[in-house]
Amino acid sequence: MADGVVGRQSQQAQTMDKAPVESARFSLVRDLFIFWLVIFLAVLCWRNNVVLTVILVLAYWVRYYFWPNREDHVLYVGGALLGPIAEIIATKVGIWHYTLPTFLNIPLWLPFAWGFAAVLIMRIALGFVSRVIPLRGL
Repeated sequence: MADGVVGRQSQQAQTMDKAPVESARFSLVRDLFIFWLVIFLAVLCWRNNVVLTVILVLAYWVRYYFWPNREDHVLYVGGALLGPIAEIIATKVGIWHYTLPTFLNIPLWLPFAWGFAAVLIMRIALGFVSRVIPLRGL
């Protein structure tokens, strides 16, 4: 009886070891696809601040709805706050400017782009790292 339990535990351990690698590969491909899709849509819609803002918010929430991770909210808020602060400073001192700014020399969609970019950059980076070093619990 004990041998049967040990055998099942080792089979479960092998199955659990394979699952993170497969899901990490899927997550990496998924997030790379979402990244490029959002960039493509941003290039198409950059002249309309409201439409691009809606696209960015919907893209983030669709991703979160199907693949929830509470840590993503922290990354999103951090990126949405810190990125635009740097952009506001840079545009204020004249390093660059935006063609269609809506407030404080930045477009309405920029905080949402920074937030989503923070999430996708972290998840894509973790996807590449997990291919080399399997991560547990992230």
